[in-house]
Amino acid sequence: MGIDSEKTFDAAIIGGGVIGCAIAWRLAQAGLRSCIIERGKIGAEASSAAGGMLAPLAEADQQDAFFDLAVSSRAIYQGLATELRALTGFDVEYRTEGTLFLALTADDEEELEKRYKWQCAAGLRVEFMSFSKVRELEPLISEKTRWALKFPDDHQVNNRHLLVAIEAAARAAGVVVFENTAAASLIIERSRIRGVLTGGGEIQATSVVVAAGSWSSLVPGAPSAATMAVSPVRGQMIALKAPDPAPNFVIYSGRGYLVPRLGGFLISGSTTEQAGYQKSVTAGGLASIVENAVEIMPAVRSLSIIETWAGLRPTTPDGWPVIGADPEIAGLFYATGHYRNGILLAPVTAEIIRDLILTGVTSLDLAPFSVTRFANRLAVG
Repeated sequence: MGIDSEKTFDAAIIGGGVIGCAIAWRLAQAGLRSCIIERGKIGAEASSAAGGMLAPLAEADQQDAFFDLAVSSRAIYQGLATELRALTGFDVEYRTEGTLFLALTADDEEELEKRYKWQCAAGLRVEFMSFSKVRELEPLISEKTRWALKFPDDHQVNNRHLLVAIEAAARAAGVVVFENTAAASLIIERSRIRGVLTGGGEIQATSVVVAAGSWSSLVPGAPSAATMAVSPVRGQMIALKAPDPAPNFVIYSGRGYLVPRLGGFLISGSTTEQAGYQKSVTAGGLASIVENAVEIMPAVRSLSIIETWAGLRPTTPDGWPVIGADPEIAGLFYATGHYRNGILLAPVTAEIIRDLILTGVTSLDLAPFSVTRFANRLAVG
């Protein structure tokens, strides 16, 4: 469908990753005419390159606003998976076996002991497991494992299946998708958003959401884009043929992770590289991933490689996402900078932006995620 024939919307979302698609879908469900403006193909960037872990407990060093946001989003996932299957027929492979975090070194032990203590004190579900108990669950883990923590409430989803399902649900709800369409500039008149200028013409919209991942700070015309400074961090990953017996749990170490998939393969990741917008896979990156995977599970050495890839994860100066309204431009919103947690945070981000556009308010405190925090930091500096 061309831009000329469909150019007036209640909401235009810049970015067609999992965040943008989820927002457009929720807005369409609420009765708003929405569209997605995607510079390439839907879901072709960080969202399809992710591991799909829904693991706020395994990765958290403390309870803070970000942790609370992540936990609230994880709580939405079971209902989301059921809803998407009913609407589209796609199984997003939502799995609830849990996550194991192995203590392989003295430093690992020290870090996991801290995590165990604060999470127990906070009343969260975390279990200490001896080596023998962990080996019963996952027979192929390294004999160097000293002990492990089990996080039964940390789950996983097949992120690529999730993207297919959310895109299908969005299109079925009436969302118009403009692929291979770059946002040339925001259209702003008298401190109010009016739409988006693209290479194919003007798209008029009452509300615009910047959800362009690593490219969000490059959207011309967004007053706060420069200060939020979203930048790419490259993450390389490998898919391996699953061993026998295949793991059931997501398995972490302090240096890498293994994620089992129902299709008979195992995902291993990941690197964290300042490589600009270069999405290439490198020999050094893959070697480090394999080394860390072998540390977790020595049987990885003999597994066949099925696929390798890299994605550009959008991060901010403080590592937290930008979610909420622009303080200067009415009708302009941000949903970006989710870094390694785009899949995990997609459901709650979509609901927040939907509520802000529909009612102007949301039940969650967005101050820690406001774009203004970067401008304030610059002023202080």
